[in-house]
Amino acid sequence: MTRTLGPEGYGIIGFYESLMSVVMVLSAFGVQYYGLRLLSKTAIGDAREANSVLHLILINLVMAFLGVVCYSIYLFFKPAFIGSGTIAFLYGFIMLQYMLHMDWYFQSQERFQLLLTRTLIARLLVLSASLIFVRQPSDLIYYIIISACNYLFISSVAVYNIRDLLPYWKWDYALFKKLLRALAPFAVLGVLGSVYFAFDTIILARIGQLKELGYYTVAAKIVRIGINVFSGASVVFFVKLFRSSVDKRLQSDSLLTTIHLSYPIGAILFFFAEAVIFFVSGVEYQPSIHLLRIFSLLWLVVPFHDFFVLQVLVLNHKEKWVLFIYLAATIVSFLLNLFLIPIWFSTGAAWAIVISETLVLILGIYLSRNYFFINKQQWLEIAGVLFVFPITYGVFKLTNQFVSSPLLNIIAGTGITLALHILLQLTAFKSRIWKMGWMALKARINRGRPAD
Repeated sequence: MTRTLGPEGYGIIGFYESLMSVVMVLSAFGVQYYGLRLLSKTAIGDAREANSVLHLILINLVMAFLGVVCYSIYLFFKPAFIGSGTIAFLYGFIMLQYMLHMDWYFQSQERFQLLLTRTLIARLLVLSASLIFVRQPSDLIYYIIISACNYLFISSVAVYNIRDLLPYWKWDYALFKKLLRALAPFAVLGVLGSVYFAFDTIILARIGQLKELGYYTVAAKIVRIGINVFSGASVVFFVKLFRSSVDKRLQSDSLLTTIHLSYPIGAILFFFAEAVIFFVSGVEYQPSIHLLRIFSLLWLVVPFHDFFVLQVLVLNHKEKWVLFIYLAATIVSFLLNLFLIPIWFSTGAAWAIVISETLVLILGIYLSRNYFFINKQQWLEIAGVLFVFPITYGVFKLTNQFVSSPLLNIIAGTGITLALHILLQLTAFKSRIWKMGWMALKARINRGRPAD
């Protein structure tokens, strides 16, 4: 779609998606955090919590309606209207539908297969419909309609799969008030945890350079989509840890696995940024290359701090500390964007995000020290993973001499980098995480062999 819609069309999408991310966090009202914690210790399928779940959904819908009202007021008072009234209406509809995705409920009940199947079908439908109906920049409205249908499908599947809870609905004003009070700190936490991540695009959009915003949105989305995968994985570990007493070994494995996977991704995106941009969006998006290099540094920071926020602080009921972390990040992000964007525009916005996320990591490590302490051996293993950067640089120089196709460059660069990185981790650094993976792979291969 970046190729078809062009930088200006994708800039419009970036603007509305930033507004949508803010409204969705406001509308969520902390339910995703509180709901996970409330239900993660409940037996799967336990109907005793059904009415609480339904009241949480009601709170989501009420807050979504209020969020769309605020969104409409913001658009009305904006000096230069971006896009069209139809586009604004469709995104308002998407915001209402999104609140019914119910991810927090299905995650708490470990129904990950349902989430995977629903997401896979939705993405395939969006892809096929986009290829059929979106063929030129003027077809932007069709793409947004397809997105609206996608969210309608996701919410419909969610409602269908909670139909067993519906007979337990009973309006309970006391329960409603109790949940609102319990949700309040989580709501503030959710807002601060996401709003600072949207300041950049909202402020960039007010300046009005849609083409530049399109370049920025493409680079940011390439990185953020992948990071969302790690955030989802962190939720899986959170549920596992929360169902029992805190397993320090599982926490340690979770952290080191995250580092061993995220750092190589960051290195590959940094050095192969040009090939990635040219393959994904085409040469028209060349200004996105240096932005992608900056954003690739988030792979060293965001999955790292997600571990401390969710799997350490929230797990140990230290939401107030997480609130302090995100409040500090929100203030710093806002000030940095206001200061850097007028000077360096999109480059300044990218660095503002990297600096803000780094602050979250530093505070997360410091405030978690009494609950999870990274020992010397773990720090040495993390330092050993950083050797992936010189490896990737050498592979980048090599492949650039012999491969001209962006796709082949990415494939060759990724394959060689990972092969050398894993070999180094297994032999020189004796990484326990990769040894576990290698032993699991050998066991699977041996199981598949026919008996003598």
